[in-house]
Amino acid sequence: APQSPEPNFATGIKEFPNWIKIMSSIQISCSSLPHDIILKIGSSLQVIDLCTLSSCSRFWRELCASDILWEPLFKERWPLLVPFDGDNTQFPQAQTAETDENSQEWRRIYMMQHEEMGSRASEVIKFVIEGPATLSLEAFEYQHAIETMSSMRLGFQDVELFLFKPNLSVLLNLIGVLYCIQHPKPLREQILDALRRSGISEQVVWVKWLTLGRWSSGSRMRDETVSRKVCLVDVVNGKEETVLRVLQRGVVHEVLRVCISTSDLAYAPCTSSTIRNY
Repeated sequence: APQSPEPNFATGIKEFPNWIKIMSSIQISCSSLPHDIILKIGSSLQVIDLCTLSSCSRFWRELCASDILWEPLFKERWPLLVPFDGDNTQFPQAQTAETDENSQEWRRIYMMQHEEMGSRASEVIKFVIEGPATLSLEAFEYQHAIETMSSMRLGFQDVELFLFKPNLSVLLNLIGVLYCIQHPKPLREQILDALRRSGISEQVVWVKWLTLGRWSSGSRMRDETVSRKVCLVDVVNGKEETVLRVLQRGVVHEVLRVCISTSDLAYAPCTSSTIRNY
């Protein structure tokens, strides 16, 4: 599969030669605007737009590095991080009317955190692809990956950037989906949009589970094996709610085993005698 390039927020303006002329032509008029109005315009931009705009000139570089722009971007991407820094040792003071609008600490911290989250996501990827069975995962394995991501406090955008990639295993894509549903909890439509942007919404995964046989007329019926082929978009949009519930619950109560795989598990053995002691 073709390798997807790593996200790079420092994408240069060289990729957008027309922007140089455009932004140079409007620099004079923009520089004559009140500073707070320019910052208000900048606050409507996303990270990639700010980095691209900052490559135009010194004027835009200084403007686009302002804490007034980067502090809300940081808190939007990692809303769970700042509350854990109760003594304010890790993050700068929040921007107020009295603070220096020329401060550029939040941009530096944003970039550092982006690299740190990329490193943490790489640990999850390594755990999955270097496992004993890279084509399938048991419930305890993918749930461990999800719990690890939760302890790392990965944000929704981190999952989209690092796990929603077509060159990764669909199992990692699915782990990212389950993590988003259970932890950052963005709107389902946001997850669907991210899957479509990444080109993985129609990726297919096989889910298989073994349920304890029911009792009928004083005797227990045989254990039942269910195998379902689902695409990621249907796990998110509600068409496969039964599969989603099984994936989220894992091995509990009447469900004896849950497996996810990149290939058809319909004919693989899945009996009580093959169940590991988790």
